[in-house]
Amino acid sequence: MRRYAWWAVFAGAFGHSYGDNDVMQMFVPGRHKPAYAANLRWDVAMDAEGAGQMRHLRDLTLSRPFFERVPDQSLIAGRNGVRYDRVVATRGQAYAMAYSYTGRPFRIRMGVIAGRQVDAAWFDPRTGRQTPIGRFANRGERLFTPPGTARPGNDWVLLLDGK
Repeated sequence: MRRYAWWAVFAGAFGHSYGDNDVMQMFVPGRHKPAYAANLRWDVAMDAEGAGQMRHLRDLTLSRPFFERVPDQSLIAGRNGVRYDRVVATRGQAYAMAYSYTGRPFRIRMGVIAGRQVDAAWFDPRTGRQTPIGRFANRGERLFTPPGTARPGNDWVLLLDGK
């Protein structure tokens, strides 16, 4: 569920509604015939892990000037991945964010946002925690390698803040 939310918002959607299959059906075992593999009572599914993780997307997008944020795939330098390896990027005047669903390394075209330097950090969409990775010159191209092994679900957001 996370990837669809992050992809949509970074591509320009105003927001995202989390839709759990069990909740959408108001599923109650024994009372309803499940569709699409519903198996949890709707009120239990309201507290599903994915529902709780949506707040991290909201909190991050609202932590920077919201109304100046635009999608900007030109931030991704070189060949972008396809399908699940595709990195999607968004930015404001002095910040940029790039989401990788698989955690594969990717290149960023620096100098697009304001500032002579950028503070970079990894943001974990599962927990909402940030890990600073350094301050870099805001020019040229730079390779960023997310933590962990590249695989579906090892998703990370690169944060760049101009200084």
